[in-house]
Parts: sequence; C-alpha cells; structure tokens
Amino acid sequence: MGEDKCPFLEMTTMTFCKAFPTKKMIPVDRGTSVKSMCHTGNYRLCSAFREIDGHESAADIVRGFSLRPDYYYHPRHLWVSPGKESDAETRVGIDDFSQRLVGKIDRVSLPPEGSSVRDNSVCLLLHSGNKTARMVAPGNGTVCAVNKKVADNPGTINRDPYEEGWIFSLRPGGDWLSRLYHGSVARQWLDWEVERLHRMFSNDLGITATDGGETLPDISSRLNEAQWSRIVALFLG
Repeated sequence: MGEDKCPFLEMTTMTFCKAFPTKKMIPVDRGTSVKSMCHTGNYRLCSAFREIDGHESAADIVRGFSLRPDYYYHPRHLWVSPGKESDAETRVGIDDFSQRLVGKIDRVSLPPEGSSVRDNSVCLLLHSGNKTARMVAPGNGTVCAVNKKVADNPGTINRDPYEEGWIFSLRPGGDWLSRLYHGSVARQWLDWEVERLHRMFSNDLGITATDGGETLPDISSRLNEAQWSRIVALFLG
C-alpha cells in the first residue's frame, strides 16, 4: 500500500547555483527520508490543500455577519451543504444572520425523519422564549436525519450555526441547488440583506442595529414582540 500523502504534491530533483544569494523553496527528492506534513495523512490540515480541495471552512465576514463561502444559501437565510455525490445527503441549517435575528434559541421543532419537505414551505420551528420563528425548506426532498445535538441543546445553533449546529439532512428531490446563492453572489446578497436590516431599523423602527459600528450580536434584544415578529416575517418567512 502506498504512503498516504497529499495528492497535490509533486516531487522532482532540482539543481541550483550556490552563488545565487536568493533562498528558494526546493522540491524534495523522491529518495529523501524526510517526512513532512505533505507525506502523511496530516496534509488534510494544510490550508492550501483545504482551499484547493474545497474544504476551506473559514467563514467570511460580511458587515459583521459570518458567511461560509463554500455553502449555498436560500433567500430566507438557510444554508445548504451538499454531499460529494449528486444523490448524497445534503445538510441544512440556518445562517449567522438568522440566528442573531431569532435570538437565544431554547427549543427546536424538527421535521420527522423520513418526512417530505417542500420548497418554501415551513419545515421547522425555532423557539426563543415565547417567540417562534417559522423556517422554510430550501427545496423539495426527504428528511434523512435530524441533528440530535441540536434537539438536546438548541443553543448549539447560536454557538456554531455552520458546523455543529446543522439541523437536518435532506435527500434532495430535483435540481434546486443551482437556484440558491453561492460564492460571490451569496456575499453580495448578504451585504444587501444587512443594508436592508439597518435601513428598516433606522427608518421603520427608529432604533439602531449597531453598537460602535458593529452589528449587535443579539439583534432581537433591541426589539419588542411586535417589532421582532415583523422583522422575522420580513427576512425569514
């Protein structure tokens, strides 16, 4: 069995002039006994590998809100992380924008495993105190599994909405992923949404969504129940 090394690693032998003063990165000879990260399973931790292979998990920051650039986004602020294969399970969650609008999530009503969900129809409920946000499905499909960690500890969504806070996995029915926002389009969309939020806070509610230039971490804390319901209905559905 061959060594587990980075598939992007190329090795060759090079010669160079010792008189040349510039230090260079010299490829490793095939016969070397040196074991670097590139020659072990640890290459998966390399930032260059993760970026090239599509596994970069670092979130972008768009006007104070985090956004995973490798995910797809529904206009009602759900994210979708597709599997590698066309028929693979697809994870679904809510983005940083929506969890901060909802506020501290203390209960989640999840769709039953094996149930069908329909595009833009309510598929789950997020409860914050006596307030409830209805979230719609990003597309048609069948629920494969729900995140037990979220069911037992709903605050996981607030703490880590993009990883541990995934909500359910879905076997997509139809090709609806291409209709969602992705990459630079997702970043532009979120920028517009933040602008719309600030404008609504200022013009319609007469309050500010920022503190010292930064968007408030818990936007719902500035809203009464009527204002909260209005904001959530406008942005989350």
